[in-house]
Amino acid sequence: MIINTPLKTERTAANTKLIETNLAFRKLSFSEAVSYLVGTNVGAAVLSLPYAARTGGFPAVIITAVLCTFFSLASHLFIVETMLRTPEVTQLTGLFRTYLFRGRSGRFYLGFLFAVTIGVAIPALTAYILGGAESLQAITGWQRSTCLACFFIPGIAVVWLGLGITGKLQKLVSLAMGGIIIGLTVFSLLRPDFEPSRLAVFHTPGIWPLLSVGIFTCMSQTSVPEIVRGFADRPVLIPKVIRTALLINLAFVVVIPISIFGLLEPQDISQVATISWGKALGPAGFFVANIFAFFALITSFWGSAAAILTNIVDLFRFPSDWQIRSRLIAFTITVFPSIILIALNLVGFVELIQIAGSIGGVLLALLPVLVWRKSCQTGARIPEYRVPGWARVSLPWAMCLFYFGALIAAAVNL
Repeated sequence: MIINTPLKTERTAANTKLIETNLAFRKLSFSEAVSYLVGTNVGAAVLSLPYAARTGGFPAVIITAVLCTFFSLASHLFIVETMLRTPEVTQLTGLFRTYLFRGRSGRFYLGFLFAVTIGVAIPALTAYILGGAESLQAITGWQRSTCLACFFIPGIAVVWLGLGITGKLQKLVSLAMGGIIIGLTVFSLLRPDFEPSRLAVFHTPGIWPLLSVGIFTCMSQTSVPEIVRGFADRPVLIPKVIRTALLINLAFVVVIPISIFGLLEPQDISQVATISWGKALGPAGFFVANIFAFFALITSFWGSAAAILTNIVDLFRFPSDWQIRSRLIAFTITVFPSIILIALNLVGFVELIQIAGSIGGVLLALLPVLVWRKSCQTGARIPEYRVPGWARVSLPWAMCLFYFGALIAAAVNL
């Protein structure tokens, strides 16, 4: 059954504009919005993917990247349609509250869901900080604490400045990352020790432990509301932003491992892949590769932390995301747990990515579909975008099978 129930209010809702709530609108250009999503995604998972793919080989990377990008794109677009059916622009927690969890018991379920979401997001933020500090330490030789501070301070400063500044910086840094990757890839392909035959090595069982990391390479669903806030006056363009960003992200995910697998034996690939990749390229290549890693991780930190912060503002119904007291509380909840995890030195870089990817993948696959189905029945706007008819029935079931399978695979391979 295709759920696309017309509403009695559609005639009056047809020209309804999206409504600003306690999350202020901040206009983004098309390139800034694309860069916002690319920067959020091209980070820890992309840099840890070659390490996770050591047993599967480069073909396993391609298969995993294409599958994960396809299902992630579907999940993103379900969220887009849901938000465009809803007059008030909220974060994901607001959508859950509107369509799934109502009343006294609903508040309990929403709180539980938020706790689980934060439990997934915090390992991701921690991984970004650890990976960025490791890359910086590799090229400077500074103490670990100094490198952590050099990542953390500009990381939280940009998040505090908000969506507009973050979008502009994401654009600048993403352009720099694109240029760096093109240069490093060409340099790698021209080296005499690049072996194309290594790219053909493939072990099918190696795909299973790779799935949870692959999911995390394009798990920017929590940033979709940020894009809607930035395009509230041009909602028809939002799907194009999503598709463009995820295609660019897929290019990053595929191109980086080409160089790494062509230059290195699997056992020589480091957890943060740019460290071993840079060593294979010589001193200059080592420096540039780790600058890229630092950029990739800090842009991911910016996007993910900003999404967590606005979810907190939405959940607790603070008056505004720019009221100083509210912003300080949300900001502290966002960043303080990562400081604790790093201080206690509880878990490693790749383990954090696997945790966030496997659990977060299931949440971000199932919940947007449930919310979307409900919004099709009760939403108060005519959306400027609808998920294509062919995808409205079979695709949600395929998404559930894929993400649950990835969760099981991650649990078996821990």
